[in-house]
Amino acid sequence: MANPPGFRFCGGCGSPLGAPAPAPQAPAPAPAAPTPAAAAPSKPVGVGRARLTVIRIDGSEGGAIDIERGPVEFGRNYGSPFDADFYLSPRHCSFTVQPEGLVVDDISGTNGVYRKLEGRVELEHGDTFRVGQELLFYEDLPEPASLPDGTERMGSPNPGYWARVSVILEGGIASEAFPIETDEFTIGREKGDLTFPLDGYVSSSHCRIIGDDSGVFLEDRGSSNGTYVRLRPGALVPYGTLILAGQQLFRIDRA
Repeated sequence: MANPPGFRFCGGCGSPLGAPAPAPQAPAPAPAAPTPAAAAPSKPVGVGRARLTVIRIDGSEGGAIDIERGPVEFGRNYGSPFDADFYLSPRHCSFTVQPEGLVVDDISGTNGVYRKLEGRVELEHGDTFRVGQELLFYEDLPEPASLPDGTERMGSPNPGYWARVSVILEGGIASEAFPIETDEFTIGREKGDLTFPLDGYVSSSHCRIIGDDSGVFLEDRGSSNGTYVRLRPGALVPYGTLILAGQQLFRIDRA
């Protein structure tokens, strides 16, 4: 009789030696490699929250405006108490949150938004800045040049002036212009090349304009109320900076 499959027998008596041996099996398939987890979607650059903290005249903090992502518009249309500030346009400016601060865009173009100067900043032709209650306008003065046909324009001789500062009256009208000849032009209440003796918000020696081979710079001289420079379009203003919109002073904070 044929041996039952899977059994082993004693070579002497022929008795079975144990339970059937397991039939050979195919090796188990190797486990599949784990599927990598889907990467978490990255946050878009610039998305986040910031806060505009109102700074009162006495330096204390007032209310706050939370800015999320953006652009978020601000102006007289924003509501109370800003609707009573008529130096604000109804749609004055907009704010967009970035990781480093706020991008500020001037919408109306009338009175602008100003940043408090820390140390010095490079001046460009056409920049406007505030000293106390005074609004000043900076211009480069190129060397006089003849027209293509050789004609020279009439006017006072230029004895080496390289720039000038004009005082802007209410309504945007330039009144006096002060030429700059040396490498330093100082502004203050009591002393300087340009003084405002009746403006109590101007410090005795408030700020100065410096010109050298590396450029032209506006520098605050530790004034009590600060020097403010009008922001250029699309300026990125870092957190912690003070900005002036209309008569409203804000500090840009992280929310």
